[in-house]
Amino acid sequence: MRGMIALAAAATLAFAPVSQAFAATVSKDQIEQSLTQQGYAVQDVGPHTLFVRVADYDIRIDVVGPDGDISYRAWLFEVDGKDISYKVLNEFNNDVKFGRVYIDEDGDVTLQMDRNGAGGSSIQNIESDFDVFLMLISSFMSHLESQVIA
Repeated sequence: MRGMIALAAAATLAFAPVSQAFAATVSKDQIEQSLTQQGYAVQDVGPHTLFVRVADYDIRIDVVGPDGDISYRAWLFEVDGKDISYKVLNEFNNDVKFGRVYIDEDGDVTLQMDRNGAGGSSIQNIESDFDVFLMLISSFMSHLESQVIA
């Protein structure tokens, strides 16, 4: 199951539409507008930061740097970082090359994915990235469940 989700996510990223080929960066406002139009609850919380509520998760989107690099992060508060071994984290991180899960400085389980904005990207790329990030959350939670069962 985990492998299938990883393959689907990789294919989505690989074939994500590139409109107006690498012309410019996508602004925070464009991302907010696009995700709002898709029905997500989006909150502007700073000059470079949005929070998007999806199910039980608050996803932080940061648009930073001169190239408009984009970082997606979700804190998985229902998972206790003390109960997860580094082996479990490393297995997931080895299977999923475009995202990573780690225990942050507060002991929270954090899932993160980044897009390098060098050369620009389209709003379709960002929409696709967001879908992939949601799949990553689901994939990691399935990975954890399989570790408990195993």
